[in-house]
Amino acid sequence: MFVLTGANGPLFGRPVLDHLRRLVPADEIVAGTRHPEEADELKEFDVAVRRVDFDEPATLGAAFRDATAVLINGTNYGTPTKRRGVQHAAAIQAAVEAGIERIVYLSWPDPDRYLLPMFSDFAGSEALLRRLAPGATILRTTYGLAQTVGRDVTEAAALGVLAAPAAQARTAPAHVDDLAEATARVLTDDQHGGRLYTLTASDSIDWTDLARLASTISGQPTEYQPISDDQFTAKSQDEGVPAPMIDILLSVYRSFRAGWTSSPTEHLASILARAPRAAIDAVAAVVDQ
Repeated sequence: MFVLTGANGPLFGRPVLDHLRRLVPADEIVAGTRHPEEADELKEFDVAVRRVDFDEPATLGAAFRDATAVLINGTNYGTPTKRRGVQHAAAIQAAVEAGIERIVYLSWPDPDRYLLPMFSDFAGSEALLRRLAPGATILRTTYGLAQTVGRDVTEAAALGVLAAPAAQARTAPAHVDDLAEATARVLTDDQHGGRLYTLTASDSIDWTDLARLASTISGQPTEYQPISDDQFTAKSQDEGVPAPMIDILLSVYRSFRAGWTSSPTEHLASILARAPRAAIDAVAAVVDQ
């Protein structure tokens, strides 16, 4: 049995489930969700639906029953850091106690160069997994990265200029569908045990590329204008952005400038056995939504 946690999440859980259904029979899939009573659409896929609540570890033993593989979906990025760390630890421990042979954990990309402490728990979860289950697989996905830089594209398409404190930073977001397919493939293939993959596009882009995308969307010339942190703060204050959010955004830009997610890998291409979509196409896909 293949257990997918967070299966009812529309942004990543459901795409992974869609690809998993193409690889294994539906009666071998368990879709885990906190609220099975709200998951009628999952039941229409002829997969088993079980309650999986990381906040209630007692639910996990039954959820993981008879599983040979489990995906611990760590993409609940909006959860507070300390709580998320406890949640993921509970899921990891439950999977180990259930004797599951293949554990796949979705982690945060390039954590060593990310400057915001709100995602520091992923390093601890990875360390716990390595200690308790050395044969587990860690996928550092770039899920959410396209949305992060897509914010600049959307604003630039409206204003005709992309003003951001990104300097000459580069980034390598992967398309969400490629990430979902790769995740499903790893979950169903035992050759990935003990591996750590960083799933990126095979190319990287900079903010000049993002400005070109904004120009394509708007039909008007759009230039990238690098600005300082102070200029970004003043601009954001004029736009009414709350101070805590400005601090978060500045930390993200500083991370980009420090090289966070700047280095493409071929891990995604290797798992897919084909070239993944280009980084700029990954951004275009979320901006168009």
